[in-house]
Amino acid sequence: MTSAMLIVGIGFSLIGLLLAWLLLAPEEEPEETPGRVSLAPEGDLEETFLAFASQAWGLETGPNPVEERLQAVRAWIQGRLTALQGPGRRIRDLERGITRGLRRRLAEADLPWHPLEWMGLTVGLAALGAWIGLQVYRLPGFVLLGMVMGGALPFLFLRHRREVRRRRLELQLADALLLISRTLQAGGSLYRAFEEIAQQLPPPIAEEFRRVMLEVRLGFSITEALEHMRERVPSEDLSLAITAIQINQQVGGNLSEFLEKVASRIRERVHLQNEIRVLTASYRLSAQILTALPLLLWLVLFPINRRYMMRFFTSGLPGYAMLGLILFLVLLGLLVIRRMTRISL
Repeated sequence: MTSAMLIVGIGFSLIGLLLAWLLLAPEEEPEETPGRVSLAPEGDLEETFLAFASQAWGLETGPNPVEERLQAVRAWIQGRLTALQGPGRRIRDLERGITRGLRRRLAEADLPWHPLEWMGLTVGLAALGAWIGLQVYRLPGFVLLGMVMGGALPFLFLRHRREVRRRRLELQLADALLLISRTLQAGGSLYRAFEEIAQQLPPPIAEEFRRVMLEVRLGFSITEALEHMRERVPSEDLSLAITAIQINQQVGGNLSEFLEKVASRIRERVHLQNEIRVLTASYRLSAQILTALPLLLWLVLFPINRRYMMRFFTSGLPGYAMLGLILFLVLLGLLVIRRMTRISL
């Protein structure tokens, strides 16, 4: 390491001496070469440096004055900086897109986390999974598997929380629409109906309408605030109700009667979905157990009997083929059971 640093220092010293000799050499009668500028100092040191920079960077200088050469150097530097900013701009755009999408997912799950905090948690769990794979299993493949599993845990939790919150909100949506309809029939305004929902109904529907009221107080229109709620809650029933309210705000009509019909439809749909979930609960649980059990047994048996489990990797192609067949059959069984229990309404 010391000898390498010494060689690098000597190289930089020789380069510095060569530049000093080129800049401070005495005047000589150089041979005239068309299209080139002499490196000998003509005038002051600034002109000499500009001539040297122009020749080194391939700029057309000729007999132009100093100001034109300065502009040419500035233009060249600006062009290089613009070329360097292209990848950086694309990276920033990608970062903004990821941050915007993650912020939306966190809002849908009602998690008060910043996207950077969530990504920090993801990176930390991925590092923990890689460390467990390295310390327990001592194989590069398990290090990668632990990293992937650790990094996927926060997003699996985020997806589960979003789905649970969406189902709870759809269960409460019919009551909220009926409350809006009754408030309008009693002569109240739409804003007053939102206040009644925020005060009488439990979360998460009360929290969403409380956000709508807050946005209206901050200067947004009711249509814009409802559109923001549609973005936060990916529900078809809620989207239909919001569309009806927005159309009524623009063209008028009997909104209370339409909301009663939508609430009745939502109640029937939720009742049918609950029946389907009850009837298919055992099959869905079987799919989850049959998918997770082989993987958990394999991960538990590996540290207990490492020599036996290593035969999958030391036996060559048959061992890897067996692992691939196991994974294929597990995924195939999961897809078949999910297809059998999925019913579109």
